[in-house]
Amino acid sequence: MIHPLVADPTLADFGKDPVWITIIKAVLLFLFLMLGILFGVWFERKLISRMQHRYGPNRAGKFGLLQSVADGLKMGLKEDIFPRTVDRVLYLLAPVIMVVPAFLAFSIIPFAPMVDLFGVRTPLQLVDLPVAVLFMLAMGAVSVYGVVLAGWSSRSPYALLGGLRSAAQVVSYEIAMGLSFVAVFIFAGTLSTSEIVKAQADTWFVVLLLPSFLIYVICMFGEAARIPFDLP
Repeated sequence: MIHPLVADPTLADFGKDPVWITIIKAVLLFLFLMLGILFGVWFERKLISRMQHRYGPNRAGKFGLLQSVADGLKMGLKEDIFPRTVDRVLYLLAPVIMVVPAFLAFSIIPFAPMVDLFGVRTPLQLVDLPVAVLFMLAMGAVSVYGVVLAGWSSRSPYALLGGLRSAAQVVSYEIAMGLSFVAVFIFAGTLSTSEIVKAQADTWFVVLLLPSFLIYVICMFGEAARIPFDLP
């Protein structure tokens, strides 16, 4: 179905795919992200359980691999409860604003060079832009609105304060994250993700720009509100 080719994609290779190829790549990207989330949650549970001298998921499926699937089905089938005082439109819209940009940000991530997909020569990347990295940062910034709206729509002062604290944390770490990308732009001479990958043919930027990489990793955990940045 997918046969890798030697050539690296350039900006000129994008925007020429038939609509059905674009749809197939979008579906493949969505499936990859969903499976990545499922197995990522399973791996994190296993890792933390070992730190705490527990077994972790071990009942649903082999090695508990289906535990995340079971949890996803449970969450999808749970009854939707709307507290009486909430703004129903914003209360429903807030998580959508947080999730959709997160998926859109992956549309500019290159997964492979040029491939032969059902007889069509295409890059294994949904889309690329001359300012692709700025698009990714913009998608991360849009999710802040979802955090604020989640607190505001509840019409509870405590939830609103929590949402504002989380939004302040996300914005503050975004500044350092954006600055950590500047050195990458200078070394690559472009903001296109496919061109940035191509510029690392000789040496990976993680070696040349190790301080920037460490700053990015810290900001990544901070912006995603992962441990130890999950207090808000």
